[in-house]
Amino acid sequence: MPTDDGRRQEKPHPGIQVDEAPIGSLLLQVVRAHAALATSLLADLGLAAPQEVVLLYLQDHGRVPQSELVRFLGRDRSTVTATLQTLERAVLVERTPSQTDRRAMDVDLTEAGRGLCPRIRAAWAELERLTFGCLDQRQRAELASALGTVRDAARAHVAQKGEGS
Repeated sequence: MPTDDGRRQEKPHPGIQVDEAPIGSLLLQVVRAHAALATSLLADLGLAAPQEVVLLYLQDHGRVPQSELVRFLGRDRSTVTATLQTLERAVLVERTPSQTDRRAMDVDLTEAGRGLCPRIRAAWAELERLTFGCLDQRQRAELASALGTVRDAARAHVAQKGEGS
């Protein structure tokens, strides 16, 4: 369908509905839509996921070993290194050799990184408003509680499976 300026307007992809997993397939559609909106808001700040999470983690925890960010993000070391290198080039973080382990690097925010954190938090607040503003307070509380329960159950199953290996 063309827009007023003649460009073709893309319809959002509906995702897939798996009859055997209606909630799971809907949840995947929600996660993808939420991520697409987050990507747009972060792009306005010159960031991409999970760069903003790294910056907020450093704001909350101060200088940390790079290995702590690897554990926190749950990604492989090379992926985290690439993310940190991008943030370093943007002068948002600095990596310095650890004073306690010659093989390790510590990561900290620069002044520019610290200055960007309030804007990141504002973008997350806007994401929350745009995504969940259609729900009243009761619905939000119920959704948060239900999602927490589902998350905890999934984590327990993963942990149990890991113990059985």
